[in-house]
Amino acid sequence: MNNFENYEKFLEILDEDLAKIFDYQKEYICCQKGCSLCCERGDYPMSQLEFNYLKEEYNKLDDNLKKQINENIEKLKKENPDSYTCPYLTDHKCSVYSHRPFVCRAFGVLTEDSKGNPSFPFCSTLGLNFSKIYDKEKNHLSFALVKQNNYKIFPRIFRLSNKVLMNLPLVKEMGIEFGEVKKLKDFL
Repeated sequence: MNNFENYEKFLEILDEDLAKIFDYQKEYICCQKGCSLCCERGDYPMSQLEFNYLKEEYNKLDDNLKKQINENIEKLKKENPDSYTCPYLTDHKCSVYSHRPFVCRAFGVLTEDSKGNPSFPFCSTLGLNFSKIYDKEKNHLSFALVKQNNYKIFPRIFRLSNKVLMNLPLVKEMGIEFGEVKKLKDFL
């Protein structure tokens, strides 16, 4: 079995787990079809394997869509910003959705930063995911706001970073090699 086949099997398992996480936290999550804010501002870290997998889906796209994506890539290379719109975003939709990397699959839930502190999705500051429990002044989760808003489920912080996901025992057991992690624009 090759690395892509093992990776796809891993993604099936991961997607099932992520669906449960999103369902568990659904009263805090505002993501809806057509919202693409998470694709319009970021640096999209991913591994070499994730990028190669994404490119596999890109290669299947029709020529007009590829042309639009290539124009987005050229513009990105020319401007070289720190935070940018994903070049695979077209008409507010991910053109490679089924092959998107971890960072995109897990975006929207409450995660933990490198120090173990809650890390809110940036859209919480825009009145979206977890915004009703995010204390903007103190920049942290407010338990008082959880109570005040009568949430049924207590928010939970998930460990979903690339580093954590790429080092799960299942990944090692499946022999998946991710390769170097870089920002999307550095792979282009």
